[in-house]
Amino acid sequence: MLGANDPRKQQPQQSGSGPESQPAPGMDLSNAKDWEKIHKDTFGAKGPTDRFSAYADKFLVADDELPLHRHLQLLVICATIFVFLVWASFAKIEQTARGEGKVIPSSEIQEIQHQEGGTVDAIMVKEGQKVQMGEVLLRLRDVGAASDLGSSQAKYMGLQAKIARLQAEAEGLDAPKFSDDVMKAAPQSVQEELNTFRADKLSLNSEVDVLRSQLNQRAQEVNEITTKISDTNRVIALAQDEIDMIRPLVDRGSAPKRDLLQMDQGMAGHRTDLNGLRAALPRARAAVAEAQARLNDAATQFKSKAQAELAQTQIEVQSIGQTLGALEDKKSRTEIRSPVDGIVKDLKINTVGGVVKPAETVLEIVPTNDTLLVEARIRPADIAFIYPGEKAMVKLTAYDFSIYGGMPGEVADISADTITDEKGQSFYRVKVRTKVTTIKHDGEELPIIPGMVATVDILTGERTVMEYLMKPFIKTVDSALHEH
Repeated sequence: MLGANDPRKQQPQQSGSGPESQPAPGMDLSNAKDWEKIHKDTFGAKGPTDRFSAYADKFLVADDELPLHRHLQLLVICATIFVFLVWASFAKIEQTARGEGKVIPSSEIQEIQHQEGGTVDAIMVKEGQKVQMGEVLLRLRDVGAASDLGSSQAKYMGLQAKIARLQAEAEGLDAPKFSDDVMKAAPQSVQEELNTFRADKLSLNSEVDVLRSQLNQRAQEVNEITTKISDTNRVIALAQDEIDMIRPLVDRGSAPKRDLLQMDQGMAGHRTDLNGLRAALPRARAAVAEAQARLNDAATQFKSKAQAELAQTQIEVQSIGQTLGALEDKKSRTEIRSPVDGIVKDLKINTVGGVVKPAETVLEIVPTNDTLLVEARIRPADIAFIYPGEKAMVKLTAYDFSIYGGMPGEVADISADTITDEKGQSFYRVKVRTKVTTIKHDGEELPIIPGMVATVDILTGERTVMEYLMKPFIKTVDSALHEH
């Protein structure tokens, strides 16, 4: 029995929703029979199913009594879960294989040597310095190469000027044509050849004038002989007419015979003169032809002489050109230049005035071409989906990726088999070639040198967020289903 001060006796139960839920006055709630009566009054005696229905009805009644903002909160939670599931089913994330590696030279280290050796005149670089292809690294002392080269170049340009003059003479031009290089490098030779050209032209013109005068003289002689022949023929004709007129008179005795004889003698003399003139005419004409030939030969011989001298000069130019090439090569070798873009390594000469032996390595250049090569170690478990050409991201540990970013690249080479290191760990060697050679930050290029440690992420595929979240569960279920 409940005491007089027991709260259960003084306050009725408020858990029910109707009058049935409240105990009748005078009931003792600590008595099992009284509780059973309350249960029957509330739910009846139809069993567990009806009891569950009664509880459900009470829940729905209670749910209907919830405030509106509670319904909205429940709806938002359900919608959020639905949207997340849809997004996780379609949103894809990159699947990568990660490996550790380091930057290596993309080509072999260049050993810089000198063929003849010599005395160091200047050291232009220091170890660790970045150099460009063609940049001077060391300068050796010049022992006459520059002076020999200068004199040979002057002679070469002088011969080029002579060739221009001879070409003009051989082609009958009014003036030689000198190239801009020759006029700039050898102006004195150009002027000398111009003077020679004018003198040769003047000599040729003088000779031509003499020969032309001789030709005119021989032609005049031919004209004179021709005129004399004509005159002699007229004289003979007149003399013959006179003889024909006096002969009948001599026959009749009207004229002395002596006059006829004198006329015959005169006729014979005229005929002799005519024969002499006729014989001289071919000789005169031959002299004209000879003079004409000599006149023509003067220009031809002038051109032939120029052509012969031109051929000889061209041979000389070729010889000087070969000598010039050797001297230029010798002069250029006094300056040791970098064959590639790279970084100076292991500078062996540190003293100006030091002696470099022939074929001695003076320093090494680590190439830094247009790309970098990163050699990474990939676990055998991750190698299945890696192949040449796949995209990769190189993250140098020297530069925080979250601040400086990384360098995109692609897989260039994969080792044919696993490699085991001194610790007994097996890995595949994967080489990744970057698409850039530097990392830029705030407009500044950060240097990257061989030996820097890097993390390499190789993109092997894509999968949805749902697949990523379900992977541990699927592996667990698969493992459980295969347990004995």
